[in-house]
Amino acid sequence: MELKSKINKPYTVMERAVFVAEQNNNLGYEIRETETELQAWGFTEEELAERHQEWVNNLTMTALDFIGVLEHFGLDYATQIKPFLEAQPELDKQLKYCQNVWCGVAKQIFTEPITIGGVTITSEMVEQAFINKNESEVQNV
Repeated sequence: MELKSKINKPYTVMERAVFVAEQNNNLGYEIRETETELQAWGFTEEELAERHQEWVNNLTMTALDFIGVLEHFGLDYATQIKPFLEAQPELDKQLKYCQNVWCGVAKQIFTEPITIGGVTITSEMVEQAFINKNESEVQNV
C-alpha cells in the first residue's frame, strides 16, 4: 500500500469528515490517523493488478459451460474436444469429477497457444470466457 493523500493536524471536524468521505467512502482508501496527520492509504497499481489476477484465477464455471466455450470457439465435441481432453488428463479429471472448473487451472493448460482442428486457443481467450461467464451471471442476479 502507498500513501495517497493526507491532511495535517489540526483539522476541524468538518475537514476530517470531508476527507474521510472523499478518501474512504468514494475512493475506498484505508484511513489512518497519526499524531500529526490523517492519512489515506490505497493499493499500488501493481497490487491492484495482482488482486485482479487473483480474482480472475478464482472465477469458475461448470464443466458443461467450459465444453460450451470450446464449442463456441468452433470445436466439435466428438471429433475434437473429446480427443483433446483425453490428451489433457488434468483438465479431463477436473471436467469429469469437480463441481466447477477454475479459470487458473484451465489457463495452465493453455499457457502456450494450442491449435485443435485449425482453431488456436490461448490462455487469454480462456480467461476472457471465464470473465464473460461470471459477468453475465452477476448481471442476471
